[in-house]
Amino acid sequence: METTKLSTLDKWLSLNEEASTLDGALATEAKVLLQGLEFPHTRMEEWKYTRTQKLAQGNWKLTAAEVHSDPEFEGSSDLKGTNGKGYFSLLNSAYCTGAWSIEIPSNENLEEAFQFVVKTNGQENWTQPRLFISAKANSASKFVIHFEGRDASFCNAVVQVVLEDNARVDIDFIQDNGADHFQILDVNVGQAKGSYCNVVTHTLDGGWVRNNLLMTLEGEGGHANLAGFYLPHNQQFIDNHTVVDHQVPHCTSNELYKGVLYDQSKGVFNGKVFVRRDAQKTEAYQSNKNIMMSDEAVIDTKPELEIYADDVRCSHGSTTGQFDEEALFYLRARGLSAEGAKQLLVSAYVNEVIDRSQNPTVVAFVKNELSRRGRIIADEI
Repeated sequence: METTKLSTLDKWLSLNEEASTLDGALATEAKVLLQGLEFPHTRMEEWKYTRTQKLAQGNWKLTAAEVHSDPEFEGSSDLKGTNGKGYFSLLNSAYCTGAWSIEIPSNENLEEAFQFVVKTNGQENWTQPRLFISAKANSASKFVIHFEGRDASFCNAVVQVVLEDNARVDIDFIQDNGADHFQILDVNVGQAKGSYCNVVTHTLDGGWVRNNLLMTLEGEGGHANLAGFYLPHNQQFIDNHTVVDHQVPHCTSNELYKGVLYDQSKGVFNGKVFVRRDAQKTEAYQSNKNIMMSDEAVIDTKPELEIYADDVRCSHGSTTGQFDEEALFYLRARGLSAEGAKQLLVSAYVNEVIDRSQNPTVVAFVKNELSRRGRIIADEI
Protein backbone atom coordinates (compact mmCIF):
# COMPACT_ATOMS: atom_id res chain seq x y z
CA MET A 1 0.00 0.00 0.00
CA GLU A 2 1.46 3.35 -1.02
CA THR A 3 1.87 5.94 1.72
CA THR A 4 2.01 9.69 1.27
CA LYS A 5 4.74 11.64 3.04
CA LEU A 6 3.27 14.34 5.25
CA SER A 7 4.43 17.92 4.81
CA THR A 8 6.30 19.42 7.74
CA LEU A 9 3.29 21.46 8.84
CA ASP A 10 0.90 18.50 8.49
CA LYS A 11 3.26 16.38 10.58
CA TRP A 12 3.42 19.01 13.30
CA LEU A 13 -0.35 19.47 13.31
CA SER A 14 -0.95 15.73 13.47
CA LEU A 15 1.00 15.72 16.73
CA ASN A 16 -1.12 18.56 18.14
CA GLU A 17 -4.71 17.68 17.29
CA GLU A 18 -5.84 18.33 20.86
CA ALA A 19 -3.67 21.40 21.50
CA SER A 20 -5.37 24.55 22.74
CA THR A 21 -4.72 27.57 20.51
CA LEU A 22 -6.43 30.92 20.01
CA ASP A 23 -9.16 31.35 17.39
CA GLY A 24 -10.56 34.39 15.58
CA ALA A 25 -10.54 36.13 12.21
CA LEU A 26 -6.76 36.57 12.16
CA ALA A 27 -6.16 32.88 12.90
CA THR A 28 -8.67 31.79 10.24
CA GLU A 29 -7.06 34.02 7.62
CA ALA A 30 -3.56 32.79 8.52
CA LYS A 31 -4.56 29.12 8.19
CA VAL A 32 -5.83 29.78 4.67
CA LEU A 33 -2.69 31.69 3.68
CA LEU A 34 -0.42 28.95 5.05
CA GLN A 35 -1.93 26.38 2.72
CA GLY A 36 -0.34 28.08 -0.27
CA LEU A 37 3.16 28.32 1.22
CA GLU A 38 6.09 25.91 1.30
CA PHE A 39 7.96 25.27 4.50
CA PRO A 40 11.08 27.50 4.26
CA HIS A 41 14.21 25.91 2.81
CA THR A 42 17.59 27.02 1.47
CA ARG A 43 16.40 27.14 -2.15
CA MET A 44 14.35 30.20 -1.19
CA GLU A 45 16.25 33.49 -1.39
CA GLU A 46 15.07 34.65 2.06
CA TRP A 47 16.28 31.36 3.59
CA LYS A 48 19.34 30.81 1.43
CA TYR A 49 21.77 30.76 4.37
CA THR A 50 19.39 29.38 7.00
CA ARG A 51 19.11 25.62 7.27
CA THR A 52 15.72 24.58 8.65
CA GLN A 53 16.17 20.82 8.34
CA LYS A 54 16.73 20.14 12.05
CA LEU A 55 13.78 22.36 12.95
CA ALA A 56 11.56 20.54 10.46
CA GLN A 57 12.54 17.17 11.90
CA GLY A 58 11.33 18.08 15.40
CA ASN A 59 8.25 16.44 16.91
CA TRP A 60 7.06 19.67 18.48
CA LYS A 61 4.25 19.76 21.03
CA LEU A 62 2.25 23.00 21.24
CA THR A 63 2.15 24.38 24.76
CA ALA A 64 1.79 27.74 26.47
CA ALA A 65 4.98 29.62 27.30
CA GLU A 66 5.76 30.64 30.84
CA VAL A 67 5.25 34.40 30.75
CA HIS A 68 6.10 36.97 33.42
CA SER A 69 5.07 40.55 32.70
CA ASP A 70 4.00 43.82 34.20
CA PRO A 71 0.24 43.90 34.91
CA GLU A 72 -0.34 46.50 32.19
CA PHE A 73 -0.05 43.73 29.59
CA GLU A 74 -3.49 42.26 28.98
CA GLY A 75 -3.91 38.62 28.05
CA SER A 76 -6.42 38.10 25.27
CA SER A 77 -8.21 35.33 23.37
CA ASP A 78 -8.59 37.66 20.38
CA LEU A 79 -5.51 38.32 18.25
CA LYS A 80 -4.85 42.01 17.59
CA GLY A 81 -2.95 43.62 14.75
CA THR A 82 -2.51 42.18 11.28
CA ASN A 83 -1.03 39.06 9.73
CA GLY A 84 2.54 39.18 8.55
CA LYS A 85 3.68 37.77 5.22
CA GLY A 86 6.33 35.34 6.38
CA TYR A 87 5.70 31.64 6.92
CA PHE A 88 6.44 31.59 10.64
CA SER A 89 4.58 34.82 11.33
CA LEU A 90 1.47 33.26 9.75
CA LEU A 91 2.12 30.04 11.68
CA ASN A 92 2.07 32.05 14.90
CA SER A 93 -1.27 33.68 14.00
CA ALA A 94 -2.84 30.39 12.94
CA TYR A 95 -1.89 28.44 16.08
CA CYS A 96 -1.10 31.06 18.72
CA THR A 97 -0.63 29.68 22.24
CA GLY A 98 -0.87 33.01 24.07
CA ALA A 99 -1.51 36.67 23.19
CA TRP A 100 -0.93 39.88 25.13
CA SER A 101 -1.40 43.55 24.31
CA ILE A 102 -0.66 46.95 25.82
CA GLU A 103 -1.74 50.46 24.90
CA ILE A 104 0.22 53.57 25.85
CA PRO A 105 -2.24 56.48 26.14
CA SER A 106 -1.80 59.71 24.19
CA ASN A 107 0.58 62.28 25.69
CA GLU A 108 1.88 59.85 28.34
CA ASN A 109 5.65 60.03 28.93
CA LEU A 110 6.64 56.90 30.84
CA GLU A 111 10.21 56.69 32.11
CA GLU A 112 9.98 53.22 33.68
CA ALA A 113 10.37 50.35 31.20
CA PHE A 114 7.70 47.68 30.87
CA GLN A 115 8.99 44.14 31.38
CA PHE A 116 7.89 41.07 29.42
CA VAL A 117 9.65 37.71 29.92
CA VAL A 118 8.96 34.58 27.84
CA LYS A 119 10.33 31.22 29.00
CA THR A 120 10.15 28.10 26.81
CA ASN A 121 11.27 24.93 28.56
CA GLY A 122 10.70 21.21 28.26
CA GLN A 123 11.82 18.65 25.73
CA GLU A 124 10.17 19.20 22.31
CA ASN A 125 7.84 21.88 23.68
CA TRP A 126 6.70 24.47 21.11
CA THR A 127 5.40 27.88 22.14
CA GLN A 128 3.85 30.59 19.95
CA PRO A 129 3.50 33.79 22.01
CA ARG A 130 2.24 37.02 20.45
CA LEU A 131 2.59 40.60 21.71
CA PHE A 132 0.85 43.72 20.39
CA ILE A 133 2.05 47.22 21.43
CA SER A 134 0.04 50.32 20.57
CA ALA A 135 1.71 53.68 21.22
CA LYS A 136 -0.79 56.50 20.91
CA ALA A 137 0.02 60.00 19.66
CA ASN A 138 2.73 61.97 21.51
CA SER A 139 3.43 59.14 23.96
CA ALA A 140 6.85 57.85 25.04
CA SER A 141 7.50 54.36 26.42
CA LYS A 142 10.19 51.73 26.90
CA PHE A 143 10.02 47.94 26.78
CA VAL A 144 12.31 45.08 27.72
CA ILE A 145 11.30 41.80 26.07
CA HIS A 146 13.37 38.90 27.35
CA PHE A 147 13.39 35.39 25.84
CA GLU A 148 14.78 32.36 27.64
CA GLY A 149 14.75 28.92 26.01
CA ARG A 150 16.00 25.72 27.54
CA ASP A 151 16.12 22.05 26.54
CA ALA A 152 15.37 20.99 22.95
CA SER A 153 12.42 23.37 22.67
CA PHE A 154 11.10 25.80 20.05
CA CYS A 155 9.73 29.34 20.45
CA ASN A 156 8.09 31.04 17.46
CA ALA A 157 7.22 34.55 18.64
CA VAL A 158 5.63 37.60 17.02
CA VAL A 159 5.82 41.20 18.26
CA GLN A 160 3.84 43.90 16.48
CA VAL A 161 4.30 47.60 17.30
CA VAL A 162 2.16 50.47 16.02
CA LEU A 163 3.31 54.05 16.63
CA GLU A 164 0.90 56.94 16.07
CA ASP A 165 1.97 60.52 15.29
CA ASN A 166 5.00 61.70 17.29
CA ALA A 167 5.07 58.61 19.49
CA ARG A 168 8.38 57.25 20.76
CA VAL A 169 9.08 53.61 21.60
CA ASP A 170 12.37 52.09 22.79
CA ILE A 171 12.56 48.29 22.79
CA ASP A 172 15.34 46.04 24.06
CA PHE A 173 15.14 42.40 23.03
CA ILE A 174 17.27 40.08 25.14
CA GLN A 175 17.79 36.53 23.85
CA ASP A 176 19.34 34.01 26.22
CA ASN A 177 18.77 30.49 24.94
CA GLY A 178 20.34 27.09 25.42
CA ALA A 179 22.40 25.16 22.88
CA ASP A 180 19.49 22.94 21.76
CA HIS A 181 16.80 25.62 21.62
CA PHE A 182 15.25 26.98 18.40
CA GLN A 183 13.91 30.54 18.29
CA ILE A 184 12.21 32.51 15.55
CA LEU A 185 11.28 36.10 16.32
CA ASP A 186 9.20 38.20 13.93
CA VAL A 187 9.03 41.91 14.78
CA ASN A 188 6.81 44.22 12.74
CA VAL A 189 6.94 47.98 13.42
CA GLY A 190 4.69 50.55 11.74
CA GLN A 191 5.55 54.24 12.22
CA ALA A 192 3.33 57.28 11.65
CA LYS A 193 4.28 60.95 11.21
CA GLY A 194 7.11 62.19 13.42
CA SER A 195 7.45 58.93 15.33
CA TYR A 196 10.71 57.48 16.66
CA CYS A 197 11.42 53.80 17.27
CA ASN A 198 14.65 52.38 18.67
CA VAL A 199 15.07 48.58 18.61
CA VAL A 200 18.19 46.93 20.07
CA THR A 201 18.60 43.14 19.94
CA HIS A 202 21.01 41.66 22.48
CA THR A 203 21.68 38.01 21.60
CA LEU A 204 23.55 36.69 24.63
CA ASP A 205 23.25 33.03 23.67
CA GLY A 206 21.25 30.92 21.26
CA GLY A 207 21.53 27.48 19.74
CA TRP A 208 19.55 28.36 16.58
CA VAL A 209 18.11 31.86 16.21
CA ARG A 210 16.35 33.59 13.32
CA ASN A 211 15.30 37.23 13.85
CA ASN A 212 13.09 38.98 11.27
CA LEU A 213 12.67 42.72 11.83
CA LEU A 214 10.50 44.89 9.57
CA MET A 215 10.28 48.64 10.22
CA THR A 216 7.92 50.57 7.96
CA LEU A 217 8.06 54.39 7.86
CA GLU A 218 4.55 55.42 6.82
CA GLY A 219 4.47 59.06 7.98
CA GLU A 220 6.79 61.96 7.20
CA GLY A 221 9.48 62.87 9.71
CA GLY A 222 9.74 59.39 11.21
CA HIS A 223 13.00 57.83 12.41
CA ALA A 224 13.88 54.15 12.75
CA ASN A 225 16.93 53.09 14.72
CA LEU A 226 17.88 49.42 14.82
CA ALA A 227 20.93 47.69 16.21
CA GLY A 228 22.02 44.28 17.36
CA PHE A 229 24.99 42.16 18.36
CA TYR A 230 25.64 38.43 18.26
CA LEU A 231 28.50 36.41 19.75
CA PRO A 232 27.89 32.80 18.69
CA HIS A 233 30.26 30.09 19.84
CA ASN A 234 30.62 26.31 19.54
CA GLN A 235 28.11 25.39 16.80
CA GLN A 236 25.54 28.10 17.46
CA PHE A 237 23.69 29.72 14.58
CA ILE A 238 22.45 33.35 14.71
CA ASP A 239 20.59 34.92 11.76
CA ASN A 240 19.39 38.54 11.59
CA HIS A 241 17.15 39.55 8.67
CA THR A 242 16.09 43.21 8.64
CA VAL A 243 13.97 45.37 6.35
CA VAL A 244 13.56 49.14 6.64
CA ASP A 245 10.85 50.38 4.29
CA HIS A 246 10.89 54.13 3.58
CA GLN A 247 7.49 54.85 2.01
CA VAL A 248 7.20 58.63 2.45
CA PRO A 249 9.51 61.69 2.30
CA HIS A 250 11.68 63.23 5.02
CA CYS A 251 12.34 60.08 7.08
CA THR A 252 15.60 58.74 8.48
CA SER A 253 16.94 55.36 9.55
CA ASN A 254 20.17 54.15 11.11
CA GLU A 255 21.15 50.50 11.35
CA LEU A 256 24.16 48.86 13.01
CA TYR A 257 24.71 45.14 13.56
CA LYS A 258 27.94 43.65 14.89
CA GLY A 259 29.06 40.06 15.28
CA VAL A 260 31.96 38.24 16.91
CA LEU A 261 32.08 34.60 15.83
CA TYR A 262 33.92 31.84 17.68
CA ASP A 263 34.69 28.14 17.13
CA GLN A 264 32.47 26.52 14.46
CA SER A 265 29.62 28.97 14.81
CA LYS A 266 27.74 30.58 11.94
CA GLY A 267 26.19 34.02 11.57
CA VAL A 268 23.93 35.58 8.96
CA PHE A 269 23.09 39.21 8.36
CA ASN A 270 20.70 40.17 5.56
CA GLY A 271 19.65 43.82 5.74
CA LYS A 272 17.53 45.50 3.13
CA VAL A 273 16.58 49.18 2.89
CA PHE A 274 13.78 50.18 0.52
CA VAL A 275 13.39 53.80 -0.56
CA ARG A 276 10.10 54.07 -2.44
CA ARG A 277 9.52 56.42 -5.36
CA ASP A 278 7.72 59.03 -3.24
CA ALA A 279 10.23 58.88 -0.37
CA GLN A 280 12.32 61.90 -1.36
CA LYS A 281 14.74 63.47 1.16
CA THR A 282 15.31 60.08 2.79
CA GLU A 283 18.46 59.53 4.86
CA ALA A 284 19.27 55.87 5.48
CA TYR A 285 22.45 54.31 6.84
CA GLN A 286 23.20 50.62 7.28
CA SER A 287 26.30 48.86 8.58
CA ASN A 288 27.22 45.27 9.41
CA LYS A 289 30.62 44.46 10.92
CA ASN A 290 32.02 41.08 11.92
CA ILE A 291 35.13 39.78 13.64
CA MET A 292 36.13 36.16 13.11
CA MET A 293 37.77 34.55 16.14
CA SER A 294 38.24 31.19 14.42
CA ASP A 295 39.13 29.94 10.97
CA GLU A 296 36.18 27.56 11.22
CA ALA A 297 33.55 30.21 11.92
CA VAL A 298 31.34 31.36 9.03
CA ILE A 299 29.50 34.61 8.31
CA ASP A 300 27.15 35.29 5.40
CA THR A 301 26.45 39.00 5.12
CA LYS A 302 24.30 40.73 2.54
CA PRO A 303 23.49 44.44 3.02
CA GLU A 304 21.15 45.77 0.34
CA LEU A 305 19.72 49.08 -0.86
CA GLU A 306 16.78 49.41 -3.25
CA ILE A 307 16.32 53.08 -4.11
CA TYR A 308 13.57 54.35 -6.38
CA ALA A 309 13.76 58.05 -5.38
CA ASP A 310 16.44 60.42 -6.70
CA ASP A 311 16.88 62.94 -3.86
CA VAL A 312 18.24 60.80 -1.02
CA ARG A 313 21.31 60.25 1.15
CA CYS A 314 21.91 56.53 1.69
CA SER A 315 24.86 54.29 2.43
CA HIS A 316 25.45 50.68 3.37
CA GLY A 317 28.46 48.51 4.01
CA SER A 318 29.84 45.35 5.49
CA THR A 319 33.26 44.43 6.88
CA THR A 320 34.59 41.07 8.02
CA GLY A 321 38.03 40.40 9.42
CA GLN A 322 40.19 39.61 12.44
CA PHE A 323 41.56 41.76 15.24
CA ASP A 324 44.22 44.34 14.54
CA GLU A 325 47.50 42.69 15.54
CA GLU A 326 48.97 46.04 16.57
CA ALA A 327 46.12 46.63 19.01
CA LEU A 328 46.61 43.17 20.50
CA PHE A 329 50.36 43.76 20.80
CA TYR A 330 49.77 47.11 22.54
CA LEU A 331 47.44 45.54 25.13
CA ARG A 332 49.80 42.61 25.72
CA ALA A 333 52.58 45.13 26.34
CA ARG A 334 50.44 46.67 29.09
CA GLY A 335 50.30 43.34 30.93
CA LEU A 336 47.15 41.69 29.61
CA SER A 337 47.11 38.04 28.64
CA ALA A 338 46.31 37.16 25.04
CA GLU A 339 42.78 36.14 26.06
CA GLY A 340 42.29 39.24 28.20
CA ALA A 341 43.43 41.51 25.36
CA LYS A 342 40.92 39.91 22.99
CA GLN A 343 38.12 40.22 25.55
CA LEU A 344 38.89 43.90 26.03
CA LEU A 345 38.79 44.53 22.28
CA VAL A 346 35.50 42.63 22.01
CA SER A 347 34.18 44.81 24.83
CA ALA A 348 34.89 48.02 22.96
CA TYR A 349 33.53 46.48 19.78
CA VAL A 350 30.10 45.35 21.04
CA ASN A 351 29.62 48.21 23.51
CA GLU A 352 28.85 50.50 20.57
CA VAL A 353 25.74 48.41 19.98
CA ILE A 354 24.80 47.82 23.62
CA ASP A 355 25.05 51.54 24.36
CA ARG A 356 22.39 52.26 21.74
CA SER A 357 19.90 51.06 24.32
CA GLN A 358 18.11 53.90 26.07
CA ASN A 359 17.70 51.80 29.22
CA PRO A 360 20.68 52.01 31.65
CA THR A 361 19.42 48.95 33.54
CA VAL A 362 19.53 46.84 30.38
CA VAL A 363 22.97 48.17 29.45
CA ALA A 364 24.37 47.22 32.88
CA PHE A 365 22.65 43.81 32.85
CA VAL A 366 23.88 42.85 29.38
CA LYS A 367 27.46 43.95 30.02
CA ASN A 368 27.55 42.12 33.36
CA GLU A 369 26.17 38.94 31.76
CA LEU A 370 28.72 39.01 28.95
CA SER A 371 31.50 39.65 31.46
CA ARG A 372 30.33 36.80 33.69
CA ARG A 373 30.37 34.44 30.70
CA GLY A 374 33.92 35.46 29.79
CA ARG A 375 32.98 37.21 26.55
CA ILE A 376 34.00 40.75 27.49
CA ILE A 377 35.81 42.68 30.19
CA ALA A 378 33.30 45.04 31.71
CA ASP A 379 35.76 47.50 33.25
CA GLU A 380 38.30 49.52 31.28
CA ILE A 381 41.99 49.31 32.19
